[in-house]
Amino acid sequence: MRVESTSEPSAVPNQTTTGISELVGRREDLTRMVELLDESVSRARFLVLEGEPGIGKSRLATEFAKIAGDRGRTVLLGRATEFERFLPYGVVLDALAAVPDHRSDLHALLDALALPDPDGGDPGPAGGVPATGAVERHQRHRRLRNLLTAVARPTGTLLVFDDVQWADDASVEFLGYLLRHPPQARVTVVLAFRSEQCPARLAEGLAHLVPVPTWLHLGPLSGADIDQLLPAEPASRRRLLHQVSGGNPLYLELLAGTSTQVLGALRRGDFPDEPLSAALHGAMAVEVRGLAPIERLVLQSIAVLGPGLDVAAVAAAAQLDPLRTTTTLDALVERNLLRQVGGHLDFRHSLVRAVAYWLAGPAWRLGAHRRAAAHLERRAAPLPLRAHHLAKAIGPGDEAAVEVLAMAARSTMGTAPRSSAAWLRAALSALPDGPGHADRRAELRLLFAKALGVTGQFDEARTVLHDLVAVAGPHRHAAVEQLAVLERLAGRLDVASALLSTELERLDATGATQAMLRLELAVTEMLAGRWRAGARHAGKTIERSRSGGHWGIEAAASAVLAACVVASGPLSTARVRVSYAKRMIDALGDVTLRDELGAIALLAWIEAMLDRTDDGLGHAERGIEVGLRYGRIHVHPLLYSARSVLYGAVGRVDEALRDAEEAEEIARWQGSAEAATLAAAVRLRPLLWLAGPDAVRPAVDRLKGSAAPRSTLYRAVVQTHLAEACDAVGDHADCQRLLADPDTYRCLGPAEATVLALRARSVGIHGPTGGSGGESPQVEHWLTRAEAIAGELPARLGAVGMARGALSLARQRPDEAVGQAAPAISHFTRAGMPVAEGEARMLLAEAQFGTGNPHLAREQLGRAKRLFSGSGARWLAGQADRAQRRLAARLPRQRTDGPVTLSAREREVAELVAQGLTNHQIAGQLVLSPRTVETHVTRIIAKLGVPSRAAVARQL
Repeated sequence: MRVESTSEPSAVPNQTTTGISELVGRREDLTRMVELLDESVSRARFLVLEGEPGIGKSRLATEFAKIAGDRGRTVLLGRATEFERFLPYGVVLDALAAVPDHRSDLHALLDALALPDPDGGDPGPAGGVPATGAVERHQRHRRLRNLLTAVARPTGTLLVFDDVQWADDASVEFLGYLLRHPPQARVTVVLAFRSEQCPARLAEGLAHLVPVPTWLHLGPLSGADIDQLLPAEPASRRRLLHQVSGGNPLYLELLAGTSTQVLGALRRGDFPDEPLSAALHGAMAVEVRGLAPIERLVLQSIAVLGPGLDVAAVAAAAQLDPLRTTTTLDALVERNLLRQVGGHLDFRHSLVRAVAYWLAGPAWRLGAHRRAAAHLERRAAPLPLRAHHLAKAIGPGDEAAVEVLAMAARSTMGTAPRSSAAWLRAALSALPDGPGHADRRAELRLLFAKALGVTGQFDEARTVLHDLVAVAGPHRHAAVEQLAVLERLAGRLDVASALLSTELERLDATGATQAMLRLELAVTEMLAGRWRAGARHAGKTIERSRSGGHWGIEAAASAVLAACVVASGPLSTARVRVSYAKRMIDALGDVTLRDELGAIALLAWIEAMLDRTDDGLGHAERGIEVGLRYGRIHVHPLLYSARSVLYGAVGRVDEALRDAEEAEEIARWQGSAEAATLAAAVRLRPLLWLAGPDAVRPAVDRLKGSAAPRSTLYRAVVQTHLAEACDAVGDHADCQRLLADPDTYRCLGPAEATVLALRARSVGIHGPTGGSGGESPQVEHWLTRAEAIAGELPARLGAVGMARGALSLARQRPDEAVGQAAPAISHFTRAGMPVAEGEARMLLAEAQFGTGNPHLAREQLGRAKRLFSGSGARWLAGQADRAQRRLAARLPRQRTDGPVTLSAREREVAELVAQGLTNHQIAGQLVLSPRTVETHVTRIIAKLGVPSRAAVARQL
């Protein structure tokens, strides 16, 4: 028996496993395959396995063969190869050749059939199957079928014929016979081949087979499969790998070591000059190099032209006549390198195009791009099509090509700014130097800087703009505005403010230029925490942009004004301003909004502060979608961070963590430390809910070592999230230090209520870590102030109720805690915040247990667990489950005799638990393993009869 390995990569992370559970993305397929091994069925059964090259057919067939072998089946695996199609019955003989008990039968059969000897003996007449009549062929096929049946065990046989698209004619004829005359035995036959490449005669037999065979089409792996296969990769890179590979396991494996920059270029179809990896180039080049010269020439010409080709363009690039080109294109379709997609031909996969492009050679590519550009110019093709080829082939001093590239870049700036940047870079490199071209060069450089900025290439854009603002000219005002935006995104708010203020003083003109400069100044002043100045400039911008009909600028200024009022004004006024800003931004079309994405990001943040989660999510999602569609990703870190916070609020924890990781990844690529720090802080909350304090602690330590954002808004958000995480990991000193910083409160508006509630709870339970502010009157003052700030906002009122309930429990007043936790649950339910509601139910359960209602406590724990599980908060769900099981274990046996006795070691551990230390911290202090500490804690909780470690202090 032989079960061979395959050349296709595995779709599983563990190479040595054979069970279904280890497969990623193929578990359901393998389960259906294993059903064919049902021993209650004694007839022959057929399975068709088809899919793209590299999709994992061979790997899946091998897994199936291993399972069949483990179940006692005889397993015969034969594989056809492209370069052995001259060998009659090659795939059948490959399957039979490794059956030692039947070697003599096989040799006798070969002699009778005049077939080549599998050990290298003399072939039959003419090296192949002699010309015989239909009767003789029928007898030959019957003898082969009988031999396959003879090697079977009583438990049955599995026949796997792989890569059938390359099978020789004799093998195809025999497999067709096998379909029409299946063995009268427990035999399972697997036929695996590439999509669209099943031999015609075999396809006809499968179409008429009764009963219909089991047919599995292996599709690409999903994004979730890629996440499971590559958990260590950043989320953005996993998505990029998925997009470029198309979910193909072979391509995914070959691309794994490729840089993110090259992957991005491949996704755009903008191929680097050199192959991306030797592995990919070597694996896929074989298919291209095996083509006939004219086929390879045409394929390389198509690779240069890209999607949407026409025969005339291919013929021009390849320097062939249209008739030969058409014939060759049909041949490439037959070989499954090209496919018809709608009304045109395209590559089977973009990576096939990439390899064909690289194999063409740089000199030939240069000429092909020139020929394509000339052909498109004669056809009066759209500018972007011509620009694509001119950018690859432009020479120094070619002013006509420079103008084409510049016009194309301007026309696509709104929809494809990355392409605009590439074309402008090429145009500037070819534009002649000298005074006669100075104004044109400045104009193109300003456009180039804008394209760089909106695509996140901040450093290069800043360099270009600094050169432009140093020289007086008609483009200086626009350069100052763009440079101020970049300085603001980098956190240099004072620099941005000085640039804008000075330029406004110099500017005599009115209209859009002045409105844009003043709007940017309003944003800068707002982020710096200068609310009055920000509101004043925003108000002036609204007046002047409204009179000039600049709706996008007016809408953006409305959002800035709303943010200033939320930070410093009364809640009633803030609501009115935010509602007005919402109406203005919602009225903008996508084309206008693409230039004001910063405004919709700001609106999403302030809506989160006002508990308007649905509105905030809608705006964050629209901003992300518009930015992606138009290639404007400069604001994406802020949009993704806002959506992460909102996703967490509504109980979509996995998505919240993914968005925070995406925001940090993009910000670091852009070189924006401010936005990266903001995203890293936002990531802490969903990470805690998902994985617990041990996973959060390293992230907290990294964030503590980062510079605080200079923007007042970002700094407040960062410090709030960091303080919350410090509290969760037991670092109460840093938690209280962060919450005592006035900057934490300066611009959060209603969200300040949550900060004050957290501060009151930390100081009230753990005591002050500095100064005398932790006394009970001060704690009550914070809570009273928090209630006043919260107004009628449910999430903020819920946070205050949670803090009061936790303090009551710490003061051993569970009756009060019940009365405070129950309204908090109602507030969070009304706000649509399931994770917060679950935490409130955990608090209520502990309070109910303290009042002697363990059954009610158990019910609340169960409801909390369901809320956590439904939200993806897996660590919190585990905490609720453990508390529920501990409580259930204690219910039957109530303590009635005397005080509880703890051992000396248990007393040590219990006292540290009561101080708020985690298991990890206790282990370090007592020189024990964390597992030993966990065992002690479990015993302590059981002996004391409390539902959680938070109640240990009260019982001690």
